[in-house]
Amino acid sequence: MKRILLTILTLGLFCCHIGLSSSSDWSYKIGKRDVLSISVPGNPDFSLEAIAVSEEGSISYPVLGDIEVEGLTVAEVAEKIRAGLIEKKMLLQPTVSVEIKEYRSQSVTILGEVRTTGKHFLKGRERLLDVLAEAGGLSAAAGEININRATPEGSQNIVIKTSELLTDTANKNPLLSSGDVIFIRTRETAQVFVSGEVATEKPLPYVEGMTVYQAVITAGGLTRFGAKSKVKIKRTANGKEEILSLNLSDIEKGKQKDVLLLPNDQIIVGRRVV
Repeated sequence: MKRILLTILTLGLFCCHIGLSSSSDWSYKIGKRDVLSISVPGNPDFSLEAIAVSEEGSISYPVLGDIEVEGLTVAEVAEKIRAGLIEKKMLLQPTVSVEIKEYRSQSVTILGEVRTTGKHFLKGRERLLDVLAEAGGLSAAAGEININRATPEGSQNIVIKTSELLTDTANKNPLLSSGDVIFIRTRETAQVFVSGEVATEKPLPYVEGMTVYQAVITAGGLTRFGAKSKVKIKRTANGKEEILSLNLSDIEKGKQKDVLLLPNDQIIVGRRVV
């Protein structure tokens, strides 16, 4: 839990001291279900270890009764309590500090390819990377990040590529708003397909730099009926399908250059005449 640091402002001989939060949480607005800690040093009867903000947005404080705190900062709540204690003539120079013990009013939901999914409570002005880190980080299969946000104008969808988040953090790491739904999609893995007279017909994960010969070996090599001279690559480029022919024997002998594969290429090994 982030600790809120408090400083003391001296307001004169008969004025009290007010606790201020650190700059990082100065603008955080207290909401329903947040849990506050109120300290009045030297006056334990006026200090509260933990008090939750009610659904009406208030807290019940000794002597002062119900105090509206929803929408206020910790500094504003401290000032409100300080002023009330002076007005009621309970204390002459009270030092009042307020800390948010539990953040429970503002949350985002994280789904998809992240270590820990579910609800995450915002602790002030948090950005996407802050929340992803607290959720344990992205999984190995993480792809595109989508943030769905409700606005007065309607639903807004923010799309961020994982690579951009890491390489252009200054521009691709947005501040989050309460109610945001963050969905990390599964990364689309490109494949190549090997069929025909090979030991195992199967799709293979595409790896940049992979060649036809390597793909055939990965599929277990040719069956006893496989023809090294009857290997074709079916490829779709710019909306047009093309067929490339090659001879594995020539590749083995260095007479023909092995062919680099592209994502979604289909390798078909023909049958030799027995």
